[in-house]
Amino acid sequence: MGKILTFYLCESLLGIDVTLVKEINRKIEYTPVPGTAAHIVGLFNMRGQVVTLFDIARMMHYKEKEWDMSVACIILKAPPNDPNQIGFLIDGFGDVLEIEAEEFENPPANVGGINGDYIKSIVKLEKELLIIIDPEKLFR
Repeated sequence: MGKILTFYLCESLLGIDVTLVKEINRKIEYTPVPGTAAHIVGLFNMRGQVVTLFDIARMMHYKEKEWDMSVACIILKAPPNDPNQIGFLIDGFGDVLEIEAEEFENPPANVGGINGDYIKSIVKLEKELLIIIDPEKLFR
């Protein structure tokens, strides 16, 4: 069983293991940084700590997205001995779901390639599919 934080991105329901999340922010303002990689949206001052914000929609090859300057984001816990904080922008939050181990399914084999590399598992919910992402693969 695992707790999954769900969120929406480009009309898809995605999720992440809640133990990897440091905090969620419903409305932040960030500073764009010119000349950085296209998937880096900007920097965010989180109580004196600088957080690099990523556009995972772009990283996962969803449609091009224009972000407002005031958005929602998820900040991940930094690995031990790594002072760099990272987060990513989302369209909106879902819920925290408790999912039984047998409900997690491997992604279909034909979902390989760039998109599929980030998918850890799929969960069939009552009305939609939940795609669990693997942030370790996404941000390496």
